[in-house]
Amino acid sequence: TPTRSNMGGPAHSDLPSPAPHLPPFPPSPPVNDADLPRAPLAEDPYLSDSSDEDESSAAGRHLLSLLRSSALASSIDADLSLFSSDPAVRSALNDDAYDGAGGSGGSGAGTTLARIEDEFRAAESECVRAYEGAASDLRDLSAEVSGCLDLLSSSEETLLGLQADLSSVGADALGRLREESGRMGAELARRRRAERLLREYLRHVVVSPAAAGSILDGQVPATDARFVGAVEEVERRHRFLCARTAGEADAASGGDVAERLGLVPGHTAAGAEMRTHVTRLRLHAAARVRAYFLHDAIPKIRCARTNIRMVQVSALLRYRNLLDFVHDVSPEVYEEIRDVYVESMARALHVLFRTYGGQLSRLDGKVGGRYFGLIAVEEAALRSAVQGKDKERRYDAFNLGERGKVLDLIGAPPILVHVALAEGEKYPYEMIFRSIMKHLMDSATNEYKFTNDFLGDSGRDAFSGIFSRTLSLVLEQLETYLFTCYDALGLLLMIKLNHGHRRIMHSRQVHVLDTFFDRVTMLLWPRLKMLLDSQVRAIRAAGAEKLGGVELHPHYVSRRYAEFTSSVLLILYRVGGVGAMMNAGPTQNIADRTPTTPHSGNGIFGIGGNSRGSASKYVGSLSGSPGNSLNGDTTSEISRGPGDMLLNDLAVIHEEIIALLKRLAGEHPVRKHGIVFLINNCDQIAQVLEERRTIGKELQAFEDMLLQQRELFVEEELLSHSHLANMIAFVRGAERQVANAPRGGTGGPPPFDAHTVESLVRDFATSWKKTIEQINKNVLSYFSNFRNGMEILKQVLTQLLLYYTRFQDVIRKGWRKLPSFCNDLVSTTVILAEIKKYALA
Repeated sequence: TPTRSNMGGPAHSDLPSPAPHLPPFPPSPPVNDADLPRAPLAEDPYLSDSSDEDESSAAGRHLLSLLRSSALASSIDADLSLFSSDPAVRSALNDDAYDGAGGSGGSGAGTTLARIEDEFRAAESECVRAYEGAASDLRDLSAEVSGCLDLLSSSEETLLGLQADLSSVGADALGRLREESGRMGAELARRRRAERLLREYLRHVVVSPAAAGSILDGQVPATDARFVGAVEEVERRHRFLCARTAGEADAASGGDVAERLGLVPGHTAAGAEMRTHVTRLRLHAAARVRAYFLHDAIPKIRCARTNIRMVQVSALLRYRNLLDFVHDVSPEVYEEIRDVYVESMARALHVLFRTYGGQLSRLDGKVGGRYFGLIAVEEAALRSAVQGKDKERRYDAFNLGERGKVLDLIGAPPILVHVALAEGEKYPYEMIFRSIMKHLMDSATNEYKFTNDFLGDSGRDAFSGIFSRTLSLVLEQLETYLFTCYDALGLLLMIKLNHGHRRIMHSRQVHVLDTFFDRVTMLLWPRLKMLLDSQVRAIRAAGAEKLGGVELHPHYVSRRYAEFTSSVLLILYRVGGVGAMMNAGPTQNIADRTPTTPHSGNGIFGIGGNSRGSASKYVGSLSGSPGNSLNGDTTSEISRGPGDMLLNDLAVIHEEIIALLKRLAGEHPVRKHGIVFLINNCDQIAQVLEERRTIGKELQAFEDMLLQQRELFVEEELLSHSHLANMIAFVRGAERQVANAPRGGTGGPPPFDAHTVESLVRDFATSWKKTIEQINKNVLSYFSNFRNGMEILKQVLTQLLLYYTRFQDVIRKGWRKLPSFCNDLVSTTVILAEIKKYALA
């Protein structure tokens, strides 16, 4: 083996050199070939017939002779010399030699050679064992090769004999044989191709015995998979046999056998015969399908407490293909099945909604009444309702309360009648209306989709036939309720619900109820208009006698008006699915809002521009803002839509309420008491509107009127005290004299009487505290709203202080040198301190 330096790598410079006291590695003595033992040559073990032991011994001896040959010995000596030239090997050999000398006294080279000799003997033994193990396989392989050589020799002899036989046959006979063989092969191919075509043709013409038996056997139900498959097979055969061209036949069968045969199936004798049989099978199958639908499936719909939807899905829609088959076989039978289904479904829905509506009517809370639903209701009717003579009409018809939440429940499930009856619940009619409409919309949606899937093109006409009686029933129930309905808020809520229901159906892509929604709107709007007109007539006809007289405190008419107006505006401008108006923040109000829908054919209450009839002017869109209810130009508002019509009616009611309050105030013999009456009523209306967060022009109008009446009350209250009335009259007259006097006067005597001024000064000085105390008592007794009373008290006392300050200014302007009675003038600081005491109290 060469060193690392000989192989191109770095030399072992870092290895320690051999010790100088060790002798160099002695060269190997030459090996004489004669000294090596010679093994006799044995025969080839693969060709020898000796036993396995003899073969193994011979192979081992042969290998040993090779290893001990002179050439091998020379090669080993050369390699040992090469190894000894490497410093690392020489160092290791020297170490071995030293160890040998110290331990056993032998040479290191001899020890190494002995170890190598042992390794060679072990390798030799391993090779011999491997050779002995493969000897049997090699013998088998030799036997197989010998057999193959024998077989090839036999085949060669046979082929040579065949060649000799063929060479003796003539060339002409061999050609004829070849032609005959080709002709017979082509004929066989044509017959097989014809067989396949005829087999395919017969498969499309002949009805299998199993299919015919399933149709003719009455024991197989029409809903069985075997019957359905047989009907489909017969229908395919019919389309194939009735085709007018080969192309149509192939299209019906899904193959190309007719085109390849060049035949029209119906023109063949087999086709004509089979068409007669197929027609009979189709008629028999149609009769069985008719019996199934008319006697088994559809009668289930008329059974009590039946889940109609389940019957539709599992017993009807599942076998729609059978109905289509009947439509192709016998249109008369198809129409009979359709008519029976329409009649059965119409009757079931009519009974369902009639029963449901009757049960819901028992839950009606009956809000309002013919007279109790009026703003200016007579005192006798009001007393009758409060005392319980008309208990079913005791619900407040003007306070919206929780009723507005029905708009948030527009998509909620309908009322469960049995649960509500068990719990003794009562609902306003808009909740009942919502439940009926919700039930109706869900039923209409399901039926619309089912009829389109089950009846196909005739589904639209079938839907009209199914729901005509039910829709008429619902309209009749609604109209019956409207005859005795005096609940304007309920009508307004139902109008918004109806519009929301229309939008829900449009989102479902179902427009079959649009005409029904139009009719509902045409019933609701005229009734609401009639109620608003009756409110106006009642307010105009109201007087002190009908309303039970007047007092200083707020009248019940003003509160009913405020509740009604705020409720209408809350409903009118309620936007969003959860009622944004009811959930508005502290800074939001109706005046900040805009209508939910701009001017369009379908407004917030509109039903489109195609409506006809006497109430068509009530149909349109909502526009404007809450302030429009006080717009003076009402002619253009009426033509815009029902929302503007409603705002215009509110403006009329507003004007009539103000006129009524003024008429009632005029019933007081004392003018100041009439002013107090107006202040209390205006304050109550403004307070209710603020509490309901309906801040708009209605509230602004009453606040302006309240401020105006407060100013009048301040003057009337001050003039009701004689000494203050004299002082105020003197101040006004003196200020006019001073204003009309020429400028640059000579400073003569004052233009007013000193005795009069002196009496005014002394009267005020002696009674001003009692006067303020009396004013405080009057104000607290006049006004039920404490906050309003305190504002008015501050305003009266402030005005008193201003008049007295002006009185002092007049005195100072009249005399350069103040007279002695001026010592009795009360300081404004003292008066202001007294006013603050009452204000803080």
